[in-house]
Formats: sequence, structure tokens, C-alpha cells
Amino acid sequence: MKECLGFFSFWLGACIASFLNVVIWRIPRGESIVSPPSHCPKCNAHIRWWQNIPIVSWLMLRGRCANCRSPISPRYILVEAIGGVLFLAVFLRFGLYNPLAWSIMRIVVIWIWISLMIVGSFIDYDLQLLPDFVTVGGMILGVGVGVINTVLYPTYEGMSMLERYMPLIMSIGGLAFGFGLLWLVRWLGTKAFRREAMGMGDVFLMGAVGAIFGPVAVLATLILSSLFGSLVGFGMILAAKAKLGRFTAIPYGPYICLGCLGWIFYGPELLAWYMGLFK
Repeated sequence: MKECLGFFSFWLGACIASFLNVVIWRIPRGESIVSPPSHCPKCNAHIRWWQNIPIVSWLMLRGRCANCRSPISPRYILVEAIGGVLFLAVFLRFGLYNPLAWSIMRIVVIWIWISLMIVGSFIDYDLQLLPDFVTVGGMILGVGVGVINTVLYPTYEGMSMLERYMPLIMSIGGLAFGFGLLWLVRWLGTKAFRREAMGMGDVFLMGAVGAIFGPVAVLATLILSSLFGSLVGFGMILAAKAKLGRFTAIPYGPYICLGCLGWIFYGPELLAWYMGLFK
């Protein structure tokens, strides 16, 4: 049973990521994600259902269009594989030994957020732009979950109002903290470098992280994203793709998403390790 659910999680993630490929390609171009149906961007040939099976079809077609034999970007299979692996990882982390309703809701929320992060990361990588439906949508998702958790929160006699509404307070507080903290970093960076240090999309994205996972997740995500960004930037310098003394624009959104993934899968361990430093 668990193996079947694991396979279902991977396959669901790959299928959703296949659709996310369409979103990543069409949304920045102002195209509909519904019509026209999937087609080759080179010859406009309609892609049949058996040519659109996640991961499998790309391998069967050897990365080429079945009609005109034009190359199909490896990004398509990469996004599908990322979606499948992450959905499976979330199931293994939160659902394998917790078949409860609250655990299922938690898994679904994280799956939705991961889907938004995949879209946001690739669009930001291409265009240094984070769509509102990713950032603002993440905020709405987090506050909505806070409302649901508040309604379902178990009550007891003598419970204070603060305790009663704690899930919603944590969600709104996380949103405000994430937004405010990165806005401050952006403001200080802009003053220091006398140019825009980061886009407002990154600020809204961190607000979404706080709304969904709380204030502590914001701090962990900020530290991890800065670490990942620094490592990549240093690697670019070593590879001579960037030069010291020159400003090279690097989208920060993907690193915020990587940092958030670090919190999702290793949050308690990271927090325990950090607290252990003070003992």
C-alpha cells in the first residue's frame, strides 16, 4: 500500500510538473495555458497524448519532436523529474507514518506550494520576474491555511483568545515578518549599492514563506538562501562567468525556494542544531 502511494505521489508530481512546463512557457508570453492544446513551438504540430506522458515520452522520442524532429529542451524532463521527486519526498517525510487527515492536508498544502515554487523559480531564472500568482498566491494560501487550522484547532475550557487564534496569528505574523525583513534587506542593499538590490517579487515571496510556515521558517530560509546564492555566485566567479568588481544580476527567487525546501524537509533538525550551539 505504501509503495503504491509513493508511486502515486511521484507520478502525480510529474504530471503536475508537466502542466507547469506549459505555465512556465506561456505565462511570461501572455498566452493562455488552456488554448491552444500542447503543440511543438517549431512546427506547431499537435502533441498526441502518448507523446505527452511525463518523463517517458521525452525519453521515447529521444528529446525530439515526433513531427519535425526539432530538439525538445531537456528542461521539460528536468521539471517533470523535479516535480515527481519533490512530491514523493514530501509524502515520505510527512505521510508515510502519519495517515491522518491533518497530515494529508499538510501534504497537499506543501505540494501546492512546491508547484508554485517550481513555476516561480524557472520564470525568475529566465526573466528575473516572479509572477503575482506565485507570490501573492502563496500569501493567500498561507493565510487560508491559518484560518482553516484556527477553525479546526482543538479547544478546551479556559483557553485564552491568543491560544484560540494562534494558527492564524502565526500565519499573519509570519507574513508580516517575512515581508518586512526582506523589505529591510532590500532597502539597506539599495542604499549601500546605490541601485536596486533585489526586486519586490522576492520580498513578496518571503512573505509567502512566512505565511505558510511561520516566522522561524523565514529566518532559516533567509540564511539558507543566502548561503546557496553565495556558493553559486562564488562558483560563477571561479568559472569566469562573472568578474569581481562588477554587478552581475542573479535572480534571488530560486535560492529563496531552495532555502524554503531546506526548511520543509529539515526544519526541526536545523532548529535543534542551532539551539544546540547555545548549550
